[in-house]
Amino acid sequence: MFGFDNDLLTGFHSRYDFNDVSRLPTEDRVPLTAAQLAAVNYPAAYSEIDQVRLSSMAGYVQATSHWNYWLRSVIGFREDYMYGTDTGTNYGTASRALPEPKASVIFTPVDTTEFYLSAGRGFHSNDLRGVNQAKIEGVPGAPLIASQTGEEVGLRQQLFEHKVAATVALYNLDAQSETEYNPDIGQDTAGPGSHRRGYEINITYQALRWLEFYGSYSADHARYTTPFDDGTGHLGYFLPNAPFATGALNVYVKNLGPWSGSLAYRYLGDFPLSSGPCVNSAAVTDFRGASSCANAPTPRGQVNGSSYGEWNGDVHYAFGSGWTVGLGVYNLLNKHANAMEYWYVDRLPGETADGVADVHIHPLEPTTARLTIAKTF
Repeated sequence: MFGFDNDLLTGFHSRYDFNDVSRLPTEDRVPLTAAQLAAVNYPAAYSEIDQVRLSSMAGYVQATSHWNYWLRSVIGFREDYMYGTDTGTNYGTASRALPEPKASVIFTPVDTTEFYLSAGRGFHSNDLRGVNQAKIEGVPGAPLIASQTGEEVGLRQQLFEHKVAATVALYNLDAQSETEYNPDIGQDTAGPGSHRRGYEINITYQALRWLEFYGSYSADHARYTTPFDDGTGHLGYFLPNAPFATGALNVYVKNLGPWSGSLAYRYLGDFPLSSGPCVNSAAVTDFRGASSCANAPTPRGQVNGSSYGEWNGDVHYAFGSGWTVGLGVYNLLNKHANAMEYWYVDRLPGETADGVADVHIHPLEPTTARLTIAKTF
């Protein structure tokens, strides 16, 4: 087109979901009767029967233009439409269409160096039950499709005769609505908007023909754009379960005849469990980090999750004719940690009807092995 090389891509997406979701109180897997529920003062809001019908469709087009040997651009546009109806407990309908432009400019001054600038809009969908529930309760800001706008600048660099490849990226992401998850009732709801910024570093080192090292590290500053009450007396801007940092270190062995394998270390940094940082709504810290907690009863009193690291490994042997056998061993050092932690209110026998806020955990699985036999056709 106009003397320049262009690659065009276009497509269409369509999907329809039938979701019948029930949440009923049971004892020994037998639903409780109305009389039994009344005897224990069971909250009526914790029982639901929903029939969700959700349709989505999208069209997109993308053009990659090669302006010269050192400059190319990628321009895309996608339009998403989603419509859903619930005839159950969270009755109602919701729909939204969202245009999503995207663009990237890539500079390649030399064969071993590449700079890029990217910006665009995407989305995440919210649970229709939560969207309808927000409408019923008069809570604003719960769209079926929540837009997300982001920008990224990065550098890709090859060193030492292409043995080392490194990438560095800085990013910014603004979300219209952050998804909140209530594990006690198993439902997503639409929370306030959020702002994230951070960086990511990736390095690959091809030490030998059969030996490769890979490492990555990312740091993230994630905050709500408005104060959020997590329902436990904490008010603040922290995003629960958004880690401050993550990382990985992998060693790959390959090209050794039929043998291959890897050793991997996975790191999850600390993360807040409550929106914090102030207790009893005394004061908050804004999403830029400026503190106004000086007069709070317990400044920076948020509840935090703990970081952990885990080693995993696997080895594979190819028999030929498409047959392979593999053995994977996970949590090699039998690390004792929590794979996931949540902070929310629950109610145990003997506790008040309002329940008690507490940390709920999912333990990291102990040392585990998996044998895989596969056939490729």
